[in-house]
Amino acid sequence: MMSPQAGGQIVDLRSEPSQRVLNGKYRRNGKLQSCEPCRKSKLRCDHVVPRRQVVEKAPPTPATTVNEEASPVPLPTIESSEPGSPHEHGYRTLEASQLDYEEVPLQAPAKLNRAASAPPLRSHQYDGEPGRINPGFFGATNPMCIFSENLSKLGVVSTELEGPKLPRLTVTNDQIARGSQILSFLKDTSLVHDFVNRSFDVGDGIVNVCIEPIMKQWLMKLWATHGETLKKQNPEKLRRLSELLWHNTLTSIVVKEDYDYKAWALLATGMNIRWEVIGIIAALIGQCATTLSRSDLLLTQHNVSKPILARRMNEISSTCLDFARSCEALDDLFIWLLVENSVLTAALKGDGSYAVYRESGEIVNAVVAMGLHVDVKQGKPRIPFFLEQIRTKIVAGAYSCDISINSYLGRPPRLPYRYCNIVPPLDIPDARLIAGEDEIARIIASLDENGFSTSGKTSSATFMKAWIGISPRREEVLDLALGRYSRDEILRRAEEIQKKSSEYWESLPLFIRSLENDSYDYTEAVSHRKRPLETLLKISLRQGYRANELLLQRVLIRKTGASWDKLVEAASSIFEDILQVTGRHELSSILQSNISAMLAVSGLRSASVIAVELLRQEQLPNYPKNPLLPRSRTIQDLSVFAARLGDVDPSDGSFTVCDQGRKVITRILDKILSPPNLSERLVASSHMQHDQPHESQANVGMDLNVFQGEAAPHQEWPLLDPLDFQMGEANWGIEVPFLGHDSDFVQWLESVDWEKPIL
Repeated sequence: MMSPQAGGQIVDLRSEPSQRVLNGKYRRNGKLQSCEPCRKSKLRCDHVVPRRQVVEKAPPTPATTVNEEASPVPLPTIESSEPGSPHEHGYRTLEASQLDYEEVPLQAPAKLNRAASAPPLRSHQYDGEPGRINPGFFGATNPMCIFSENLSKLGVVSTELEGPKLPRLTVTNDQIARGSQILSFLKDTSLVHDFVNRSFDVGDGIVNVCIEPIMKQWLMKLWATHGETLKKQNPEKLRRLSELLWHNTLTSIVVKEDYDYKAWALLATGMNIRWEVIGIIAALIGQCATTLSRSDLLLTQHNVSKPILARRMNEISSTCLDFARSCEALDDLFIWLLVENSVLTAALKGDGSYAVYRESGEIVNAVVAMGLHVDVKQGKPRIPFFLEQIRTKIVAGAYSCDISINSYLGRPPRLPYRYCNIVPPLDIPDARLIAGEDEIARIIASLDENGFSTSGKTSSATFMKAWIGISPRREEVLDLALGRYSRDEILRRAEEIQKKSSEYWESLPLFIRSLENDSYDYTEAVSHRKRPLETLLKISLRQGYRANELLLQRVLIRKTGASWDKLVEAASSIFEDILQVTGRHELSSILQSNISAMLAVSGLRSASVIAVELLRQEQLPNYPKNPLLPRSRTIQDLSVFAARLGDVDPSDGSFTVCDQGRKVITRILDKILSPPNLSERLVASSHMQHDQPHESQANVGMDLNVFQGEAAPHQEWPLLDPLDFQMGEANWGIEVPFLGHDSDFVQWLESVDWEKPIL
């Protein structure tokens, strides 16, 4: 029927493909030719031939104002489907035989013009009853809870409590055409398989929420059902596949307790293929590309560029994420795509970018909206074991990631632990989550009393389970840094944090904290055939534990005037590990983005403390007999660290902060190694002697504004807490607003005048 809004006949996608044959003739301007009835009736043509029934006339529209691509048409929300049940949607789903596009005759011109290869566009509308959208989690203060908690007790059942009926959703021709275009990356099946396999081979899925067995099921069924369409890239077939993807993404997935991983995977592949799955595949390829060196054989074998491939995959996964948002998706697959896309974005743009902050916040929002922060089973007595454990890791990861990012940026947490029911996952590798019930029972029985494996191997579950005990202490440190507390309260709470942190670390199995001794031999890890990422995860856990102490000491210095001794001690232990792990070629060559992130966060955080302390020692009138840092070794270590910062690939998201950190550390080393003239030393000496009484009160501490001098242009810093410990001034040529949050340090790096001559 004619639609005045769409400007032409609407084609129902539920009709048979034989009734939706596309006119393949193009005009010179690249638009499809109108059929004869439309030209005579002066109606906008939908380009479907041979017949259409004209029911209503519309005023003639000039061809120059027609915008068929942008005309939105409504689509309904479709009820959930189950594997092997193509008719559960409320409309007749396209069967596999209907996707045999060879039966669709295309009238190809003898000589294609410039625009003839453009994908054809049509309008779409579903006239069925709109389904119900998952309204999400309602907490105890929601008004509807009053009804849900009391009506059933009074014998009244209201179906209106099941969820609101929302208006039908709309999908434009542009969106369908855009979907057809992004499917082009699946043409090269060997590239997809090679990069996805490398991602799981190197990392064993440790950084991924999508487990390898499910990804294999998705790909296998995808190629079996749509392989020819993706390989030949026929525009009409791709468009119809895009239509099918939109159909399925509008459908909520229903999880039954007796599903195994294959049954669950079939809900989103084959004839049930969804945009979330396409986006996850693209994200995994992009993640793999970021970890490779530019000369890696995998890149040269497929003749692709590392930065171009990673950015392209990020664009595709982000587009698929937009598609899922348009369908108002709120289920497991949507969160999976959010997590995988966020990991790729962080690798490309860095942890300090607003894009990463926004995407990590959306993960938190989705977890809370689904109610997973309260109950991963969502009120059900039982769900598939593998899905329960994946949800548990997602909640733990969303919380830990939120605390880590906000402690780095100095911002309030968005998911405080006091409002969550965070359950540590069991220490079971992803590959064994899909085992049968009897095998799962034996695995659980073999775990120790705290749920850790007794095999001594580190998996993603091991890392997340151990980290979930470190994150609450980090949140408490962040609360002290951002909150307003008295000096006595800060000291009391800091002591409690240190005690709980030490007790937790000591309670972890020995194989997790085996790096605690400085005598650990990294070659031993290789001889025992430990996977590179397993070693990296252990080091990350150790750094997370020690970083809590470093950040706590910074708070104590800022707000209580504590000594620098413990801060330098914590920074030195972290810095030593960073130098060792970043010097291992077998790690840096296959985990490049992970190493870069470690340099930018843990490395630069500890190196900045050490560099400033070393410069402070150099500026003392009398060099201490027992300095906190040995001069020669520290200068050498900082020089090596600066060189490694300079080796970060420019396409890496951590490049900017690493490059700026390299500049400031190099400048500090230049100032230390360049002999000052006599007048400068006399001026520095007079400043130190003048401020000596204040220094004795703080055990030769340093204040927040060490290196005070002429402020950098347009530099604005937040007002200090009244309890901040103040020291004397010393102008050493660099203005460093130090000892604030990590964001202070990053902002200072960006505002330093690198052209200013050293005095």
